[in-house]
Amino acid sequence: MKNQLLTLTLCLLISGFSTLTAAQQLLLTNGTLLDPSDKSSAKQHLLLDQSGIIARLDSIPTDFTGQQLDISGKFVIPGLIDMHTHAFGNRAPHSQSETMGPAAAAQVVLYAGVTGFVDLFGNEEQLFEHRRLQHNGLIAGADIYTSLSCLTAPGGHCSQFGKTRTIANEDEAKQHIRELAAKQADVIKLVSTLGGRLPSLSPELLKTAADEAKKQGIKTIVHIHTLADIDSAIAAGVDAITHLPDDAVITADLAQRLATYKVVVIPTLACDTDEYEFMFSNVLQATLAQKVAAPRIIAGYQKAASEMTPQQKQQAKQRMDKYYQSIKNLIAADVVLLTGTDAGNYGTLQGFTVHREMEKFVAAGLSNWQALASATSAARQFLAKPAGLQPGAQSSLVILNGSPVDNISNSQQIFAVIHQGKLVN
Repeated sequence: MKNQLLTLTLCLLISGFSTLTAAQQLLLTNGTLLDPSDKSSAKQHLLLDQSGIIARLDSIPTDFTGQQLDISGKFVIPGLIDMHTHAFGNRAPHSQSETMGPAAAAQVVLYAGVTGFVDLFGNEEQLFEHRRLQHNGLIAGADIYTSLSCLTAPGGHCSQFGKTRTIANEDEAKQHIRELAAKQADVIKLVSTLGGRLPSLSPELLKTAADEAKKQGIKTIVHIHTLADIDSAIAAGVDAITHLPDDAVITADLAQRLATYKVVVIPTLACDTDEYEFMFSNVLQATLAQKVAAPRIIAGYQKAASEMTPQQKQQAKQRMDKYYQSIKNLIAADVVLLTGTDAGNYGTLQGFTVHREMEKFVAAGLSNWQALASATSAARQFLAKPAGLQPGAQSSLVILNGSPVDNISNSQQIFAVIHQGKLVN
């Protein structure tokens, strides 16, 4: 039965692929190009096709015969990338989960201008297969990047959500990473939860795994839970950590160490703070939120709000303040931040929460340009993909009705999305 459902889902998604414009050159005319990679703004025409951006032009070629789209008064940014997600779907209190999976989530997030996402744990074979189908042009949607699995201690974090790979010794660490490298994992996800209630990879095993990943040419992202986990990650020489510590604020000194060792941080701030906002603000009334989530998901948060006690509200507020202080210290130290949502968890919506994360970065002290870079050029650089809006860059773009440089919330004012040179219907 499961195989029949998967086949049906893929057939529907493959048929939906025909709704995209046929491959050809596309000329965006009269728009303002906003490139976070160099903080440039220019009124130019942009020529692109499926292979990437071809040229930036000051005038329209008289002999151009491809598709033209007049975007006068509008703004172009690179497509957004969610650097930490799980394509399970959307969840809410008092509501049946909205189940998606990689292929369906890849289509849903395009509505939010998210043209690529990094799935950091799910069903390994499903992720591998859906990415393969996408690479072969058989299913549409945002680009799927993935760690395929999660490398954790036996009984550690991730194992409670389903089948994952576990590491008990150095040989297992090396074997798993070699196998994931053979399956062309885009990144390696490791788990450190020192001092937590679940078993953790030891600092020694974390370093062994990080060293092996470097040999295989794959970047490492470490799930952290405490300040001790951050120390362990720095000592292991990993490329990035994800989440913020629960036990204490990241101090100015620790933030500076992260910057010194060039460890990127994917804080998933919205995942840790937006459940409260979903219940006690008008965030979920946003048009974009209602496009990417079923009505029952929105209603679930509204119902939960009526049950929250004053003490719980106060605890949630204190938790939010702690996370924001960590972010402020990271910003002050010039640590590179990347936008990741941990979507699939409470307090997130697939695609929409990328915009919320950027808003929260700005509230904590990043400039609008820096927040845009965290979800565009900086994310692409981490994934070793061409960044920006220059010739040769990826032709996945978002066209906005307002400038996010003026107001970061304008990133939600989406006029059109272009994925790999094709205008998404």
